[in-house]
Amino acid sequence: MANAEPSAEDRATARSLATEGYWALHDKRYAEAADRFSRADALVHAPTLTLDWARSLVGLGQLIEASERYELIIREGVDAKSPPSWQRALSDAKSELAALRPRLSWVTITVTGGVDAHVTIDGVAVQAAALGVRRAINPGAHDFAVTGKGYLGSRQALRLAEGEEGSVALELKADPNQVQPAPVLEPPKSEPVAPQPPARNRTPAYVAFGVAGAGLVVGSVAGVLWLGKRSTLKEHCPNPDDCPPEQHDNVKAYDTLSIVAPTGFAVAAAGLATGITLWALDGSSSKPTRGLIVRPYVGVGSLGAVGSF
Repeated sequence: MANAEPSAEDRATARSLATEGYWALHDKRYAEAADRFSRADALVHAPTLTLDWARSLVGLGQLIEASERYELIIREGVDAKSPPSWQRALSDAKSELAALRPRLSWVTITVTGGVDAHVTIDGVAVQAAALGVRRAINPGAHDFAVTGKGYLGSRQALRLAEGEEGSVALELKADPNQVQPAPVLEPPKSEPVAPQPPARNRTPAYVAFGVAGAGLVVGSVAGVLWLGKRSTLKEHCPNPDDCPPEQHDNVKAYDTLSIVAPTGFAVAAAGLATGITLWALDGSSSKPTRGLIVRPYVGVGSLGAVGSF
């Protein structure tokens, strides 16, 4: 956006400031002259004001700043229809800049021993792009410093004459009082371990099969004995209800065996069915169960098994 046209008040103020600046420059009061011309130029930008501003900066020894004012006049140029004073200001800017350039000083700043260095000249930060190369600087005494996080900084003073080139080597040293934090290591991620299936307990099934085997043996033996008693009674007792006294023991044994034999086979069948069931349940269930206790029993006229969970 173009600058707004200065008002009549701005023009009057700029003329007054320019007059004050002219006499200050004439009396070599360069700081006052630079202040007045900079203010006047801000109100009414003109090459004549910029030229005298640059001359005041030269008087202060601020050759870099003065050269930038001269360069500004040359870059902006002057219209052919401009007043003769403006034409003369452009011509003077070119000639005075050519005479000023050889007076500029130069310095090369290098930094070793660390990274992320913060370099300053007279307290003013220097960009990293200007390190390690020739950098324009005003003649005179300067203070160079470097700092860095976790490092001991260093300083160096250097005085440069007009047109002189110099170099400054700054070094960063590790600060022994700075304790570097130990890196935080994340524990290795462990792969999820699939849960192991519970161990199978086949003991109850084996017990049930044992009961079935015992029942089968008892039933078979009792059956064979029952058949023997039956043959004996048929031979000595034509009438089962009228047996001689000497056969009463055989009659009792016959009656008992007639109960034990089928009971043994029934227990065998029940044990076999129970064993098969327990075997199947243990293979299909992953939940832990209470212990199964199976106890076979054989009594007079009875045979079986009892269990608890």
